[in-house]
Amino acid sequence: MPDHEITIDLPEPHYTLFNSKRDGLPEVIVVNDALLAFQHTAIFPWHLCITIEAEELIENGMPSEKESKLLFDLGDEIESVVLKGRTEQGAENAMFLARSTWNEARELMFQVHDPEVAHTELQTLLHSRTWQRQWNYRMENDPEWEKASFVFQLFPQARGCDA
Repeated sequence: MPDHEITIDLPEPHYTLFNSKRDGLPEVIVVNDALLAFQHTAIFPWHLCITIEAEELIENGMPSEKESKLLFDLGDEIESVVLKGRTEQGAENAMFLARSTWNEARELMFQVHDPEVAHTELQTLLHSRTWQRQWNYRMENDPEWEKASFVFQLFPQARGCDA
């Protein structure tokens, strides 16, 4: 039986910013709304959440301006490593889902095709040096994208029931 190759064009990221609340605390979250219409979710069945602990805080567990800049710098570096990962066929291994600042932390969320690729890259990065802030990650098999659904639920609130 011949090998079949399927090519899927990933959606160009498009971001929506929300000022929201989670568990009674303020949350600033940027969501890649291009994934709302993504139909090939089964190809990216793993949910990856990276948490960077914030230290210099202002009210309600939000980072100070200086801390926020540091979190952006660290998050950008981690994000680039996750997004540069490639499958055995050379395809993109992860898609950016959201970035949340909430409850003394910055969370970076992705949907991943091959968890081993992301895990290997993140382990190498994590142990490459001493970091200015503690960070960790967890990756869960989530073929129905249930972990992603909480960020997608923000859209009906913003655009009404017909969104």
